[in-house]
Amino acid sequence: MARILLGALAALIASLPAIAQAPSSYLYVFGGPVVVPKSSYTRWNGDFIHVGGGGEGRLTDRFALGGEAGVFTPITNQYAATTGQVSGTPAIHFLSRHTKSKVDPFVDGGVSLLFGRGGALAVHYGGGMNYWLTRRIGLRVEFRHHIWSEESPVNMIGLRLGLVFGTR
Repeated sequence: MARILLGALAALIASLPAIAQAPSSYLYVFGGPVVVPKSSYTRWNGDFIHVGGGGEGRLTDRFALGGEAGVFTPITNQYAATTGQVSGTPAIHFLSRHTKSKVDPFVDGGVSLLFGRGGALAVHYGGGMNYWLTRRIGLRVEFRHHIWSEESPVNMIGLRLGLVFGTR
């Protein structure tokens, strides 16, 4: 599993220059707190920090496809382990890619692979906005909710803040 992840990450990094040149595409890095309300899985109780990065490209005027990789690092739970995450994320932007607005609100959702001590598929949804400071640099604020369940659901609710690099 680790070799597959490293191979996918290497392919993503190698393709970054091409993504950055595509119209209406961008790369981003993020970090933020994640709260996991009471769960029947002891290792998922408590607070975590979620850090990572990804990219997104618009396929149509308002529909985009993106991907990201990150890690959940425990803060308050001594039994929790750092867990990796890779996601595929379609998104819908509320404003046309041709608009001159600095604000770019969106909603997104998709599938995530969580891995560390084992692996699990999760679904996620969220929304937020990119605020473009210049044509190529912006700030990102996003709410993200990951849900996975084998028997009892685990809800990972997070707020992510980040930087965006690319074209709007």
